[in-house]
Amino acid sequence: MKEKFLRCWDYIAARLWLRGLLSSLCFFCTLVGLDGGLRLIHSGEGSVEACSFLSPIPWIFTLAWALMLTCLVWQLPRPGRRIAMGALGGVACVLFLTHALLFKARNNFFSFSVLIFAGDGFKFLDPSYLRVRKLVWILFLCGIIGTVLACVLAEPGKRSLRGRLIALGAVPLCILAINLNIQKNLTSRLEIHVDSHQASLLYEDFTSPTDCVLLAGMYQHAFRDFCLTYGVYDKFNLAGNSDTVAALDAWYESKVPDPDNEWTGRFAGKNVIMIQLEAIDTWMINEQFMPNLYRLQQESLDLTQHYTPIYLDAGTFNTEMIVNTGLVSPFTGSTASMYSRNAYPDSLANLLTAQGYSANSFHRSDGYVYNRAVIHENWGYEKYHSGADMGISRLDYDTELMLAYDEMTPEEPFLTFIITFSGHGPYENSEISRENYDFAAAQVPTGTPEMVIHAYAHAYETDLFIGQLYRRLEEDGLLDDTVLVVYGDHYNYYTMDNNLIMEQKNVWDKNLITRTPCFIYEKNTPAMKISKVTSSYDLLPTLVNLLGLDNDGRHYVGNDVFSDNGGYAIFADYSWYDGETYWNALGGETPSTEVARRNEELRQRLQMSWDTMKLNYFAK
Repeated sequence: MKEKFLRCWDYIAARLWLRGLLSSLCFFCTLVGLDGGLRLIHSGEGSVEACSFLSPIPWIFTLAWALMLTCLVWQLPRPGRRIAMGALGGVACVLFLTHALLFKARNNFFSFSVLIFAGDGFKFLDPSYLRVRKLVWILFLCGIIGTVLACVLAEPGKRSLRGRLIALGAVPLCILAINLNIQKNLTSRLEIHVDSHQASLLYEDFTSPTDCVLLAGMYQHAFRDFCLTYGVYDKFNLAGNSDTVAALDAWYESKVPDPDNEWTGRFAGKNVIMIQLEAIDTWMINEQFMPNLYRLQQESLDLTQHYTPIYLDAGTFNTEMIVNTGLVSPFTGSTASMYSRNAYPDSLANLLTAQGYSANSFHRSDGYVYNRAVIHENWGYEKYHSGADMGISRLDYDTELMLAYDEMTPEEPFLTFIITFSGHGPYENSEISRENYDFAAAQVPTGTPEMVIHAYAHAYETDLFIGQLYRRLEEDGLLDDTVLVVYGDHYNYYTMDNNLIMEQKNVWDKNLITRTPCFIYEKNTPAMKISKVTSSYDLLPTLVNLLGLDNDGRHYVGNDVFSDNGGYAIFADYSWYDGETYWNALGGETPSTEVARRNEELRQRLQMSWDTMKLNYFAK
């Protein structure tokens, strides 16, 4: 066998043209195989019909990019060619594996926009996220082997002028193919399988990494995603800042404020405790597993149709940002300084501290995680209290937060913002699961998935904290003067995939699984079920109204729940739901005049919020 291999190698080595051909072919096939393999493994995951594996649209992008990169690399002398093929092949392998692992962990592909949170996300990585299909690891290994072979086979010597010209001439043809594919297939009705306007929105704004990778291929997605995330297009002055500021001025001036209503000022002057529940979903709150939270919910102003869309891949930070500022973060083009340095005069903490409140935030993570110590202060909090600040030794246990009870309830009036943690996944082999597993298992029917039992075990720890906090407030006589605002940070995506969650929640679309708990408790206010559709961005304007704060809500994306305005959840792909109509922006239907009007209104709400943050509009 060894002798046959050596004879074969000698035969190839003696023919430089064959070595060059095989080297380029290995490189080209590696790029195509990784991209095509990723889409094959995840075929059917996208919400657009054109995202199917056999669709010509992503294949044109894939082949054009692979051929263009192969031709560009072919121009280089042997040392440079080897370096370029090794670097590009390595990046393609890493990108392929990153997409697959992130989809396993979060049901969404990679986007450069998540890198500002990457260092913090790595702290919560778990070996269970590596349990992807064997085909993923096989293709990853094949990608490495293909890259190595391409480098080894790279032949010495100079390229002929004719060969270099042919390869160089293929580059503009590949660029032309990419642009024609965009124009003919993505923005017209010639070969696209969805409505042209909706496909254009999907591609132009990259609202869903999963749909975009499956629609445009891994390399076209990476190129456009990079340009959008890091503002490459803006650097070419494609849109003037002065024009955008003028558009924002006009938008905010034209907005009709929510009028005062019977709830205006109902809770004026009261203390406020906001509790953001980590991964506590609607199906988890019941008398068996979360009796304290369940009772509190039954005695509250319960927003039964509340949705928490995930605009940023960092789900917890996504929601704390929206609830505290009333704005929706841009999907792309955002930087860490956007949160830590921008002016947010209409944030809840800034509004309340202007009224003489103290404001403090509490969470078990260190202050450098998502840069919360700086960001929360920028939002108006006096201090972010980390687990170390609170003296917590068992960081995963929410009951340990009670160590900071005195700091949470300083001299009145006060705003206290608490983010729980015990509901955070993954759950297997955790100390909390080992402690509460038997209790949880005894409460569920036979055959309940193990991961669901683990989730209940973690939820029980969060519920113990809620009960302890409530009892201390009652014992200290603070309950009569305190409003508790309780809401989930995102649906529980740690326990099962989206299809199983849709079945659990009895819904038919992945956007609708984002319905989460949200209720407002005030001891002397009768319980009420509020069925109006609300979203994360509606919570701040609602609190502004209830607390009677001097702010007309023009600068918020959402509306006061007690007003006649609003009443819809806007999802990251521009789909929306108002309790009666669910409009799937990527469903391929031609919108009616009324739906088209609503589409434009909601799209503009998000766009104005993004522009406000990108330009630091309130600092002007």
